[in-house]
Amino acid sequence: MDKINILHIYPNSQTGGIQNQILNLLKVYDRETFTPHVCCFGPKMEMGRAVEGLGVDFIAFNREDYRNFSPRLLMNLYKLIKDRHIHIIRSHNYRANLYGLLAGRLAGVPVIASVHNVYTDKDKSRKRKMINRLLFKIADSLVAVSDAIKNDVLSYLKIDPLKITVIYNGVDTVRFDPEKTFKDIREELSIGKDDILIGFIGRLVNFKGVEHLIKAVALLKDEFGGMKLLIVGDGPVADALQKKTAALNISGITLFTGNRNDIPDILSSIDILAIPSVGEEGFPNILVEAMAMGKPVIATTVGGITEVIEDRVTGLLVPPGEPLRLAAALKTLITNRELSSKMGLDARRVVREKFGIRATAEKWESVYKTVLCRKDSE
Repeated sequence: MDKINILHIYPNSQTGGIQNQILNLLKVYDRETFTPHVCCFGPKMEMGRAVEGLGVDFIAFNREDYRNFSPRLLMNLYKLIKDRHIHIIRSHNYRANLYGLLAGRLAGVPVIASVHNVYTDKDKSRKRKMINRLLFKIADSLVAVSDAIKNDVLSYLKIDPLKITVIYNGVDTVRFDPEKTFKDIREELSIGKDDILIGFIGRLVNFKGVEHLIKAVALLKDEFGGMKLLIVGDGPVADALQKKTAALNISGITLFTGNRNDIPDILSSIDILAIPSVGEEGFPNILVEAMAMGKPVIATTVGGITEVIEDRVTGLLVPPGEPLRLAAALKTLITNRELSSKMGLDARRVVREKFGIRATAEKWESVYKTVLCRKDSE
């Protein structure tokens, strides 16, 4: 065998944590040993262009029927696996697992199913549970992004614990380096240099808990006159959140930017990052990105977050869905700049030690080799 061809499969090219993590890995794979390929079921969009910009083969099937099982898409994927001489498939989440595992079995190629999300809270149907259990049983290996996700899968699907391992998402500590010079987005957004800027960065969906952050800021608005809330991202609850800020009389200090690509610039400009999630979090990339930038983080005790943050050392942890506790944590960091600064420094140290993208890539490369050796010995 010359180089090992790896195929990443994911459903669509919308911006998100999975897509960003794939891009991070593509930048640091050992190209002397591995040749990565990436495919999605939908159109190319920005993700496809970013992948191609790294000199990586990208295939967009441009199909909208992937949400309902499509035999044609399955055969297209099978043909791609054969044409590209793929040695290992990495599928990302439910629909990619469905097509990837079936196509891999048809082609005789091992499949590693990456598990990014919590299952027990959202997959209520017996049909989905049965399909997931079958898919994970036929996968050659399962890799969860946190222990919380691993434990969730084990309790939900009752699979062999030896089949699943944990590899945390990694962060590019060169790109997210507070010593670099970044664009000041405060000037662009008319935010004063002395204003206290609290940031949220992520999809605007219910489980992200942004409504609770808005309520927390509203509780503090009279006490801290120079406070601003920056909400970066888009999603189905964006309009409802804007209405909530108006109802709580903080629309004048809240800025909604929509999706942005300049996340390092934004993190450089904020004072505090809030992650108010109420469920379904596996391992939010923005958490380790903010920590890499030396920013203090307030986050809720859901999913894999508690595996990253040590409370009052590298961030503050609060219970989910409790605006009063979130407001108290914000006040602690706003009024204690020394604590805030120390948390940021300790957070960057921990990220550099434990969550660097190169170390993450090496763990993945080890899994690839192990799976291939197991396949060759069969």
